[in-house]
Amino acid sequence: MKWILLVGDEMLTLDSIKSIEHYGSSSNNDVDDEQYCVMYSNTDYIIYDGGDIDSTDDYDEDALKKIPFKKPHIITMKYRSGERVRKILMQDNFLRAIYVDNDLGLVETIEKFIELGMPMEE
Repeated sequence: MKWILLVGDEMLTLDSIKSIEHYGSSSNNDVDDEQYCVMYSNTDYIIYDGGDIDSTDDYDEDALKKIPFKKPHIITMKYRSGERVRKILMQDNFLRAIYVDNDLGLVETIEKFIELGMPMEE
């Protein structure tokens, strides 16, 4: 499974993710207290993991300087299809006051991430 990180302020929670309508999904459900799954088919789904929501331990100083939040919240967006992630991030109702860390060295606002073509592991 591949992933990107969604980074925001204290308003970024699994509840804020759950409030988003994921266009084309067939079902949505809690996996447990820290994970939320959005199904599109038996083989295409997104898992939002809030298990390390307050952890910035994996960031070096340079990366942390790019993130303007005093206490960043992080949700891991695990995926099978990069194309599905692109469609979700471009939805008109998806969160906008967040940053995206593509786990390949890029940490940018979601708008800039979209503008750059959403580079991520395929």
